[in-house]
Amino acid sequence: MNLPVLMYHRIQLEPDKCSDLAVTVKAFQAQMAWLKKQGYQTITLARLSGSCRDKTLLPARPLIITFDDAYVSVFEWARPILAAVGFTATVFVVSRAVGRYNFWDDGQNLPRLTCLGISELRNLADAGWEIGSHGTEHLNMTDLSGEQLRRETADSKQELEKKLEQPVEVFAYPFGSWNEPARLAVQSAGYGAACAISPGTSSVTADLLALRRVYVKPTDSLWDFRRKVSPWYLSYRAWKKR
Repeated sequence: MNLPVLMYHRIQLEPDKCSDLAVTVKAFQAQMAWLKKQGYQTITLARLSGSCRDKTLLPARPLIITFDDAYVSVFEWARPILAAVGFTATVFVVSRAVGRYNFWDDGQNLPRLTCLGISELRNLADAGWEIGSHGTEHLNMTDLSGEQLRRETADSKQELEKKLEQPVEVFAYPFGSWNEPARLAVQSAGYGAACAISPGTSSVTADLLALRRVYVKPTDSLWDFRRKVSPWYLSYRAWKKR
């Protein structure tokens, strides 16, 4: 199955020429308005994985919107824009960064960015958003030993479930990087779906533990965005990776 699984990080008022992860409010608003006009409906990753396994029906034009790292800007800017068009999203949380900042960027001459606190995450969950794990410390999982992989997957799941008092069923590989040991650790931890960035699979959902996402860049025009979510482009990306 091919459907758009969009990947964002930060939403902010002004462009950030030093970052390829910060989409402006104006651009994000235009993208969501276009998707709404085209008849897209947002679903959760848990619903997608359930549909793939049980063959249950999805909306005619399903869409998944994801945010990695769980920055406060998601709550401040993305949440009201999505609510205005009746959309929800999935936010991937670094479990030991809840209410803190992007400590994984320390030493790289990058700004400190505040991460969502538990009350904000619960607010999003109450509004129908899906909360997933992005590891305990946002480590590149292709560099980790078996015990480290267990901590990033199983421990992060347990920590978030304790804080949120609800199940955490989905995962996103930090930096989009994964290999077979990382995939097996995600599976062993009990996640039903996991997001990568661009695995070479025949379709977006060919591997539920390495779902292919569309990276929405700050430099994307609305035409670029429309092209990236089109069925032919999603199919082309699979063909290109062969």
